[in-house]
Amino acid sequence: MHFSPTIVLAVWIPAGIYLFHRYPARIAILANFFVGWGVLPGAHYIATTQDFPYWILGVCLPTDYLFTKAAVTGLAALVGIVLFRFADLKKFRAGLCDLPMAVWCCVPLLSAATHWSTFPEGFRGAAYQTICWGVPWVLGRIYFSDHDSLLLAARACVIAGICYVPICLVEICIGPQLYAFLYGYQPYRWVGAERYLGFRPIGLLEDGNQLGIWMAAATLIAVALYARRLAPRALGLPMGWAATLLAVTTLLCQSVGSVLLLLLLLPFVLLQRRSVLRRAVAVLAVAIVGFALFQMTDRVSLRAMAQHNGVLHSLATALADVGRQSLAWRISHEESQMTLALQKPLLGFGKWNWWQDGTVRPWSLWLLVFGMYGVIGLMAFGSILFLPVLRAAWPSGEVSDPAGSSLRLALVALILMVAIDNLLNGAMILPYLLLMGGLATDRASQGAHRSGLGEIP
Repeated sequence: MHFSPTIVLAVWIPAGIYLFHRYPARIAILANFFVGWGVLPGAHYIATTQDFPYWILGVCLPTDYLFTKAAVTGLAALVGIVLFRFADLKKFRAGLCDLPMAVWCCVPLLSAATHWSTFPEGFRGAAYQTICWGVPWVLGRIYFSDHDSLLLAARACVIAGICYVPICLVEICIGPQLYAFLYGYQPYRWVGAERYLGFRPIGLLEDGNQLGIWMAAATLIAVALYARRLAPRALGLPMGWAATLLAVTTLLCQSVGSVLLLLLLLPFVLLQRRSVLRRAVAVLAVAIVGFALFQMTDRVSLRAMAQHNGVLHSLATALADVGRQSLAWRISHEESQMTLALQKPLLGFGKWNWWQDGTVRPWSLWLLVFGMYGVIGLMAFGSILFLPVLRAAWPSGEVSDPAGSSLRLALVALILMVAIDNLLNGAMILPYLLLMGGLATDRASQGAHRSGLGEIP
């Protein structure tokens, strides 16, 4: 016997709204999005007997599943703000930094305008993306644009990871059981679950890869807060102990991609020289965009390069020898769908399952977006990720707050982790949009609202 996911999601809406009545605005926002994402079911999934239900996408994109945890947390926040913090909402002034999000929310309608048969889906997609993406972005712009509020949000990331440690440790031993026990069918529960040591946990997230990013991001921020002496504790634990606990748990989760990303990005939170960090940010950002565009040219096959290039062939062989063939598998499926995606390059096919005539869906969020909304949607999506990175790493005007700059560069590392993960995975943790919206605000013209600023233990 388990709880109905539909009922649980419906109950969260008034519960999330109540948070805005009971607590300061920033605490209510963080609790609504991070707790909601961490404990709610993804959607009321239709059970199937197939071991690999590849057609079920992440809840970050509009599909047949529209009543999701992304939708209910966004809706609860919107209603809560309108009912209890409307004065703050009226002070919001849209700027050029909001243009990518505006395009992203409208692009389903633009795409549908070129394919009238998909207009109902375009309308639903625009509404869905406005609620799930636009709401946390705008709230980030209003409430999380200064140092104190960003520090509060960073600590919330760490606390979210700490709260998942017991779940991870239990499921490492007994397998991904919690979601099935509470909510029933979970489509990717056992996909890639067996690992070298026990199992890869999922908790109540969408798959093991997403939980790996959840824990790796919490570890990254905890290390930054400890190394930069930005916060002494998280949930009562000394920050050094919290960082160690999260790091060990992340390794035990055995999500190889998340561990590699954590190791790659740790220097961003440990290095002192900002000039070096900025160059590293620039190189990594160009590499991410370059890799995405390289895949979408459909001119060169990475599989063919791996067969003929000695270094790439050795790397592929090494991954296969240790049982980690998922990277080659994902890249092969990207390439199999690229020719189809390029048939509608400007505004895409206007539907989420544009790939259904192929053998299997793409696994990269970048390619899924390209197929759905074309280059217009892809540019909006990429700008949502990288505009906060540019604003934080190269702020306009003089910056006289070294601690604030260190925190922002640490959050840049988190965004880069998400951007790289999205090259190979089709799900995204949408509460991070709160941080992206806050970082996208120009510090030279901030009007951050300090009313309602609360504390996290």
